[in-house]
Amino acid sequence: MAMSPPPLSQRVLLSLLQQLACDISKETPRKLEWMTTVAAAIQPTDQMIAYYARPTVEQVCEILNHLRSSAGVTGAEIASIRVLMHVVNYLLVTCK
Repeated sequence: MAMSPPPLSQRVLLSLLQQLACDISKETPRKLEWMTTVAAAIQPTDQMIAYYARPTVEQVCEILNHLRSSAGVTGAEIASIRVLMHVVNYLLVTCK
């Protein structure tokens, strides 16, 4: 994902972020890592996703907030969620 431009389109990245969040309860550490990488590659001002970016990112944010307050979440997972939330909050701020 460090390639410029990313090898996946912005639409695919946004969709991937949403899909990973929807099933976050399985393989949580791995998905949090992937979600952080994917979220960092998303450009919310891209015209191809500008209309859908805010509602999708808000949904992801809600899922992460729910996960963070769930029982059984480890300290390492909470730390990963915190990092991911910073990236997600940046996306929300930059969404049109």
